[in-house]
Amino acid sequence: MRPIPKRLLIHSVIHVPPESKDPWGKVTPGQETGLRFVRMEPSSRIVRDKNNAEIQLAATLFFDCKNSAPKVEFHEDDVIVFNGQKHRIALIEPLYDGEKLHHYEVGLIRNA
Repeated sequence: MRPIPKRLLIHSVIHVPPESKDPWGKVTPGQETGLRFVRMEPSSRIVRDKNNAEIQLAATLFFDCKNSAPKVEFHEDDVIVFNGQKHRIALIEPLYDGEKLHHYEVGLIRNA
């Protein structure tokens, strides 16, 4: 299967992993990474989180394993900043093209 064409990967975002939590639960943000050649699409999909609660996604981030840069590792509760709005990662779906990883679809909740 071909990679997602760069002409469709028109957005850039900032990925901010949480660095640490203090004893009171306050999260200190980690090192910001600018991601290029990604696609953000609005979404109204309803999914279930790890606690089996229903959540409504605000957007889906498409990260192609060939054309998107740089390569990063996504984790739940990481923050994605797009057009000045913060989103929290709620769902990570790795999608394969048979044998190898093709792209990620990352479900985002607004107002991280």
